[in-house]
Amino acid sequence: MRKGLGNLVVSLFFLALVGGCASTPPYEGMGPEDLFEQGAREFEAGEWDKSTQAFERLIFTEPTFERLVEARMYLARAYYNKGEYITSVSEFTRIIERHPGHELAPEASLGICQSYVAQSPHVQRDQTVTLQAWSACQNTLIDFRGTPVAAEAETLRDQMESKLAEKVWSNGNFYYRRKLYHSGIIYFNKVLDRYPRNSWAAQALLRLHQSYLALDWDTEAEEARERLLREFPDSDAAREIGADESGGGDGGKGPA
Repeated sequence: MRKGLGNLVVSLFFLALVGGCASTPPYEGMGPEDLFEQGAREFEAGEWDKSTQAFERLIFTEPTFERLVEARMYLARAYYNKGEYITSVSEFTRIIERHPGHELAPEASLGICQSYVAQSPHVQRDQTVTLQAWSACQNTLIDFRGTPVAAEAETLRDQMESKLAEKVWSNGNFYYRRKLYHSGIIYFNKVLDRYPRNSWAAQALLRLHQSYLALDWDTEAEEARERLLREFPDSDAAREIGADESGGGDGGKGPA
């Protein structure tokens, strides 16, 4: 009986010892330079979890490390690549707030823009995040105008603007297709007020023209037609005006 009890104690001790070794934190004993290089290697290999683990340990244990901003950038990008966009926004924001004059600040600003863009939902859903993306990309464009970063941010901003404009247009089109023209007109005018140079503005003018015709508001219909042809002469909506007036066009498919 005592021998069996002794074996049990030895076994439990051995398991505890193994468990203690298994729980040893990764990268234990590595210096800051080694941690940085390890994190960078994991990043290049696409091992996002291992990369974030290394850089988080580095940032936590060595807050005065001379390459701290680079480490934060790696960490933020790793989270972005993992699809953890809310966390990546937080990490990019820390770079901007704590190191605004650093050479990586423009890249961090673009990272915020990209992270919000990545979260932008389908146009039929609530577009609050799309609006946040538009604002973030606009800030990058303004703050770093004339740089490649700003050019990329402008492209992403325009994509978000098109989605926002499409969302408003689709609300108007919902009413238009049900012949609730007065309600639809409100939304089409919102497109023109908020996004006057966007390609969806051309579609809004087309729908306004069609709505006014349906209501026998000939003056307003002609004004919408003239504005469409003047401001968007090469648009699909402008080409559709002729077909629509001859009875051959349905319209409203949106920009190509």
